[in-house]
Amino acid sequence: MLRFVPDSARAKLPAIVVCGVDARTRTETVEHLLETDGSRWAVISNDVDGPEFAATTTDRVAGQMVPHAIGCLCCITRSGLVSSLRRLFARRAQGEIEFDQVLIETLADADPAPIMQTLLNNALVTEYFRLDSVVAVMGGEGLNALARSQYGFKQLAVADRIVLDTASRAEPATHALLRGLNPGAVRVPSDQPFLADALIGAGLETRLLDGDLGGWLASPHYAESDLLENGLHGFAIEFSHALEWEALHGWLNAGTQSNGDVMYRTKGAINIKGMDGPVVINGVQHVYQPPQWLPEAEVDRSRLLFITSDLDRAAVENSLRQDLPLFQRMSEARAARAARAAQDPSLPI
Repeated sequence: MLRFVPDSARAKLPAIVVCGVDARTRTETVEHLLETDGSRWAVISNDVDGPEFAATTTDRVAGQMVPHAIGCLCCITRSGLVSSLRRLFARRAQGEIEFDQVLIETLADADPAPIMQTLLNNALVTEYFRLDSVVAVMGGEGLNALARSQYGFKQLAVADRIVLDTASRAEPATHALLRGLNPGAVRVPSDQPFLADALIGAGLETRLLDGDLGGWLASPHYAESDLLENGLHGFAIEFSHALEWEALHGWLNAGTQSNGDVMYRTKGAINIKGMDGPVVINGVQHVYQPPQWLPEAEVDRSRLLFITSDLDRAAVENSLRQDLPLFQRMSEARAARAARAAQDPSLPI
């Protein structure tokens, strides 16, 4: 695991992901954000026929940005998003363009997970960029558009910020849906002045720079939650005692192998035996950011937050009761074998 180093995090350029099933409202939100913010932006857009934005440069990616996020390494590294991010950074390093942050605009009914995964754990981009806010825009036809979409509910469930246009803000049913679907996300008016100030700053590394681990984890919002909307679940699980890292790592790895496609979001701040300060876990489906150790931080108890599809709290709690002790015994057995092998190198580990 890696120790969180603030200077390294500050050196990375923040990237926000903007999605939404209503293309017009999403694009208008991006335009308003760029026009009212004084920062220097680069935009990567999946809309090849979209407008030119008020940004330093706009790079357009045709087709899927990340064709096979959980595929072979060559597919992941050659994705349009990775190529675009590296091309922008190279031009910035050579002095051709200037920008301080990146906005990634998806197509209307796009799955945000592959883009988030790329920004969390693709070594070709994570050296230079960090995932900041995931923004879901809701407008236009509102609930009707959601009902027809494949990924609309997922976009809203994993978002850090939800932008509402005037029509959506006037609908009580929309607010009720969003309170149930994503109780931790801040809802922002689309016409709010200085929109960027309300949208950026929600990512893990950005929150750690601000000393706001609890705000990123958002576990109090899910303490009593389980069933959200449209088959989605959100729940937080707490542990009063420190956990053993090898056992927890084995349990998470096994869980993602069997249920990674429905584990839309996994967040955690875990007290680990023998370590001062928690270890932070940050995952999107099968892909996790390398765990980060915060030796200067303190948490009163370990917390895991899950946003899932058709996987409820009871199933995860049952697995923790039954399977985590099994991985603990396996870890202890490995340690015992390693100790014996250290005394007698002829013994197999």
